[in-house]
Amino acid sequence: MARKPKKYEDDDGRVIADMSDVSRPNLMHLGGSVSKPTPPPQEVGEQTKEDRPWESNEMSREDRRAYIWAALRAGLLIGLVYLVGFGLLTALLLWLWT
Repeated sequence: MARKPKKYEDDDGRVIADMSDVSRPNLMHLGGSVSKPTPPPQEVGEQTKEDRPWESNEMSREDRRAYIWAALRAGLLIGLVYLVGFGLLTALLLWLWT
C-alpha cells in the first residue's frame, strides 16, 4: 500500500534549495560522502575576497600578526572565564562541605 503524497495548501511550487543531488551519508565512512565530490558553490552564496581577508596575499605581516593576536586573546579570555567559573564552583563546594 503506497502512501499518498502530502498536499500543502501554502505550497506555491517554488524551489528554494534543490536537494535532488544530495545523497545519504555512508554510515561506514563517517568522514563524509565517498560517492561524488561536492560541487563548487553557486554565485548566489559565493563570498567575495573582501569578506575573507585571510585568503588574500595582500595582508601585511603586521596585519596578519594583529589577526593572530586578536584570535589568541579571544580564546584566552574564554578560557579564563571557564577557569574562574570552575574556581568559584570549587570554592562554593568546599565551603558547603566544611
